[in-house]
Order: sequence, then structure tokens, then C-alpha cells
Amino acid sequence: MPESVVEIVRMCLGFFLVIFGYIASIGERYLGMPLVGAREQPTGIRNGFVATLGGVLLISTSVQRFFLLGLPLILISVILQAIVLAHLKKKAKHFIGKEGMATTDMKRKCSGFADFNGKKTKVYAEMDIQVGEMVYVSDLEGNIIKVKKLK
Repeated sequence: MPESVVEIVRMCLGFFLVIFGYIASIGERYLGMPLVGAREQPTGIRNGFVATLGGVLLISTSVQRFFLLGLPLILISVILQAIVLAHLKKKAKHFIGKEGMATTDMKRKCSGFADFNGKKTKVYAEMDIQVGEMVYVSDLEGNIIKVKKLK
């Protein structure tokens, strides 16, 4: 049982950070875009996991609390990430290899648009692509669709 107001505030803030970390890391992974640092971290999860870890450190004021509360909270975060990643891999399996045509000029590592069976879709180029060139989906990271030129 918490013994002081400081202890209660620490526990509440810790649980808030853990919940925020879960939501942020799932959102970052699923959307394929982090809350901070898009260039360094294109697939997400680092920010959410850091928030979860910070919450666990606030909650775990002793070794006993770490093993009773902190470690299970970290394991839940890892399990949630595995579930989201499995869902994204299943989604990617059906989409990778799909062919379309570039509707905008795209520089390497920049976004643009491509037409897949009459549907204009925002894509992320892995190489320089000109308007009208045929492209195919090479990878899918969250909602980021990566394309390359057809040879």
C-alpha cells in the first residue's frame, strides 16, 4: 500500500506512462510512423517503448515491485508488438508484388503517388521514379507502401 502522496502520484504517473506507451507503440507500429524522429525511425515503436519503460521505472521503486509489476508490464508490451507485427505481415503478404504506374515524380526515400488498378495510392519510393513508369510494391511497413521500378 502506498505510504505517502508522493508514492501515490509516482504510481499514477507510472501507470499513465505505461498505458500511453502501449497506445503509442501500437499506433507507431501500425501506422508505420513514429511520434518523433521520422527519418531515424521509419517503422515506429521506439517512442512508445521508452514511455512504457519510463512508467515501469516509476512504478518499480524496489526489486520486488519490478518483478511483480514492472516485468509483466514490459512483457505485455512485447506481446502487443508481436500481435501487431503478425497482423501487418499478414496484410503485407497479400499486397507485396502488386504492380501499378507512378502518377508523380518521386525521388529516392520520398513519397509520391502511384495508380494501382485505378486507385491512386500514396507510396514511398526506394529509388528515383518518373511519372508513367511501372512500379511494384516491394515492402510494406505499417501503412507505408514502398515501391520500386519494374525492370
